[in-house]
Amino acid sequence: MSKLKERRKQIQEYTLGEAQKELKELRLKLFNLRLQQQRGEVKNNRVFAQTRKDVARLLHHIAILESE
Repeated sequence: MSKLKERRKQIQEYTLGEAQKELKELRLKLFNLRLQQQRGEVKNNRVFAQTRKDVARLLHHIAILESE
């Protein structure tokens, strides 16, 4: 199974509280990546897109959980 499918499955299994906690952690990770980028420490710029997409997946999952 690809990493993307595994990540999607993992996000779908989160409860509302777990999803909100993970969202907070990913936003902090994105913030730290931006700081590292300004200092020239980031080696793989693809991490930004992957993290933003994970944030979007979590926001979508949270919206679904809240509407139920």
